[in-house]
Amino acid sequence: MAISARARLRSTWLTASRLGTETARADDARAIASANRFYILAIAANLPWLVVLAVIGGPTPAPVATHAAMMLAWGAGLWLNRLNMALLGSMLALLAPIMQYTYLTDTYSRGAAFQLHLLAIPALTFALFPARRWGMRIGIGALGAAVLFAIYLAPAFEVPNTALDSSTVHWLAVFNVVSTLGLLYTIAAFNSYFYQRERHRNEVLLTEARAAAQTDSLTESLNRRGIAPVIAAAARQGQYALALVDLDRFKRINDALGHGAGDVVLANVARSISRSIGDAGTVARWGGEEFLIVLPQTSLNNALAVMERMRAEVEDEYAMDGVAQPVTISAGVAHGRQLAPKEELLRLADAKLYEAKASGRNVVFGADLEDAARD
Repeated sequence: MAISARARLRSTWLTASRLGTETARADDARAIASANRFYILAIAANLPWLVVLAVIGGPTPAPVATHAAMMLAWGAGLWLNRLNMALLGSMLALLAPIMQYTYLTDTYSRGAAFQLHLLAIPALTFALFPARRWGMRIGIGALGAAVLFAIYLAPAFEVPNTALDSSTVHWLAVFNVVSTLGLLYTIAAFNSYFYQRERHRNEVLLTEARAAAQTDSLTESLNRRGIAPVIAAAARQGQYALALVDLDRFKRINDALGHGAGDVVLANVARSISRSIGDAGTVARWGGEEFLIVLPQTSLNNALAVMERMRAEVEDEYAMDGVAQPVTISAGVAHGRQLAPKEELLRLADAKLYEAKASGRNVVFGADLEDAARD
C-alpha cells in the first residue's frame, strides 16, 4: 500500500522533531523536541526573506549571505541536538538571530523594523532551554532585550547604511511586523499545544492512578476504596442489598494446587461472578477470597435470586470434566431500605454468610435489615 505524501511529510516531521531526544532526560527531551521544531519552522519561514534581501541588496557582507548564515546556524542546531550537544545548539540558535537582526537594523535602519524579531528571544529561551537551565534563559533573554533597547536608543540605527528609499523602508516594516506577529503567534500556538498535551497526559495519568487505587490488581475487581462510593450511591437511590461471597474451602485449593494456581482460580471466579451479576450490580474484592456485591434498587427476593443464579453458575463451571478442583461459593445477603446504614447491612451480610458456611456451604442465605432488627 502506497504511503501518501502527507504521511511521508508527517513521518519526516516526527523523525526530525525527535532528534537527540532518545537518551535525554524527560525535561531535556521536551526542550530538544521544541528546539528541533523551531529550527525546521524558522528555516522554512525565512526562505522568502532570502529573496527579499537579495532583491534589496546592501553593503558587504551582503545581508542575504548573513541571513543564510543564520539559517545554517539553525540547521547546525538540529545536527548538534543529534550529537547530544543540545545546550550548544540552543545558544547558537538564539545568538545568531540577535546578531543578524541587529546587523539588518543597522543596515536598513530601525524604521524597517527588523529589530521587532528580537521581541521573541525571551519567549524562545523558554522553548529551547529546559527549566533547569534558568540561568541561560535569563542571560540570553536579557541580552536580547538589552540589544533591542540599544537599537531604539542609539542614533546610529536611525538611518540606513545603504541607499534605500522611504517606500522600501515602509514595506520592509510592514513585512517585519507581519513576520514578527507570525513568529509570536507560532510560539504561542506551540505553547498552547504542549500545555494541552501535558494537561491531557496528566489527566490520563491521574485517571490511571485513581483506577489503580480503586482496583484489586489480582482480580481486576474494585477494592474497598473503589466500592465505597458505589455503596453510597446505592443507598441514596433507594432500597438496596449487599452480599458477601466467599469461596468454600479455598485453603484446600491452595494446598492442592499451590498459591500461584490459587490466585488463578480466584481471578477466574471473580470474572465468573462479574459475568453472572452483569448489570444487576457491582463486584469488589473485599479481602482474601471474599467478595462484596452491591445490588442497587432491588428487593430481597430479587437479590436472593441473582445470588442463587450466580452460585449455581460458579458450581456448574467448576464441576465440569477437566477441572482440577471443584469450586463452590457461599453467600450472605442483607437487604435494606433507602439510606440504610451500610455498616449494619455489612454486619447482617457477614452473619448470613457465617450461617451459610455453618449449614454446609454452597448456599445463599439472606435477610432484611428491619426484619432482623425485630427478631
